[in-house]
Amino acid sequence: MNAKPKLKFGLGCRLSLLWALQWGITGALLTYLPIYFVDNGLSQEQLGKLMAVAAMGLWGAPFIVGQLCDRWMSSERYLAVAHFTGGLSLLAIPVATEMYRATGTNFSAMMVLIGIFSFAYFPTIPLASAMTFRHLPDPAADFGKVRIWGTVGWMLAGWCLSVWLGRGDAYRWLSERYPEWKPTLDQFVYTFRWVSPPSSADCFKLAAILSFALSSFCVFLPRTPPARSKSQSAIAPLATFRMFGDKTFSQLIVISFLLALVVPFYSVAAPQLLLQLEYEADWIPALMTLGQISEFPALILLPFFLKRFGLKTTFALGMIGWLLRYAFFVAEEPSSLILTSIALQGVCHVFLIIVIQLYIDSRARADLRTSAQNLFAFLTMGIAMPLGFLVAGKFGTWLTDSGSGETNFQFFFLVPSIAILVLLFLFYQLVDIDEGMGQQSLHERLAGDAEG
Repeated sequence: MNAKPKLKFGLGCRLSLLWALQWGITGALLTYLPIYFVDNGLSQEQLGKLMAVAAMGLWGAPFIVGQLCDRWMSSERYLAVAHFTGGLSLLAIPVATEMYRATGTNFSAMMVLIGIFSFAYFPTIPLASAMTFRHLPDPAADFGKVRIWGTVGWMLAGWCLSVWLGRGDAYRWLSERYPEWKPTLDQFVYTFRWVSPPSSADCFKLAAILSFALSSFCVFLPRTPPARSKSQSAIAPLATFRMFGDKTFSQLIVISFLLALVVPFYSVAAPQLLLQLEYEADWIPALMTLGQISEFPALILLPFFLKRFGLKTTFALGMIGWLLRYAFFVAEEPSSLILTSIALQGVCHVFLIIVIQLYIDSRARADLRTSAQNLFAFLTMGIAMPLGFLVAGKFGTWLTDSGSGETNFQFFFLVPSIAILVLLFLFYQLVDIDEGMGQQSLHERLAGDAEG
């Protein structure tokens, strides 16, 4: 038996830093965004609309980004342009938000800027996945080693944001806990007295810095020109639709689409639930990074689960994780249960999203893998999630008491809990994604069926 080639250290470092910066942008934004917009006068319904517009940024992903990177343009060049554009839009969003807070108008300008950022940023996630899979000698075994640094980037961004926003609390805590450090801390504060005081809009500034850093770093990424195939069609995105001729692929996409409808309930409500439970707003970004801590063991154990249990059971475990999370939110107490629910985020992400990405990469033809990853992202994150954000926003407004401003989060999370339970039953009864793994791609198999 031939030994599988090993991942080279230099390549691993470059791909790891790509993921650290890629998810660092999200970590700086997503953990604080709902609180920021609500504090600036937006209703939960308006928040749902903004989050929906953000998810709609993937609408152009399979048709524009897929075509560009599968046929005409190197992936690393597209990443550089996209992240530079995203950084510029991030700097403009808080300006538009301040105008809205002062005048009560210009909400449409906020939506446009959110749309520009999301169109630039979100398609880069499946593109980074496709690039990584292409350069790894053994994607199933090596992807977790590289992708884990995305978790590190997310957590560091969230922690840095919390420490910065709560630097007064951090200074007092360190001074009281370590009195001998106080002269050094005072000197540090005096040295950087010219720095502006913390602002809730700093989450956008941090994300913009990371965007510009990633745009610059793209020059060091491995060259990834469009893959070539003797049977390639001129329009790559259209060719990926042939994958729906496979029953299992279609069933998996439908289940994933329906799951993506209920995922936004967490993104919209979790930070606000913590706020309602009287957690300090400045430290909520750090608390939300608990969801990334569990990604470490999940990514490390993913190859074992795939080998021992297969894709189907691993994917089902991810669905069970989501079900438990929402069930814990329904309970609301003790607080340790809420924090455990947040901590399960990483397990759910790895056992759901990454498993599907591995499945798609193994089943798509080499010259269509970017388009295939973007098609999946478009259907789940570009269509299902915007609908989910709109529903979650309206549902949250309906369940919020106009007098106290408190939301009935128990009923809010009960509905998606029931939905996931039904989907879990349907998935385990109907879908077998382990069938045919390790054989030729779907395109090759379907082409053979057509010839036969």
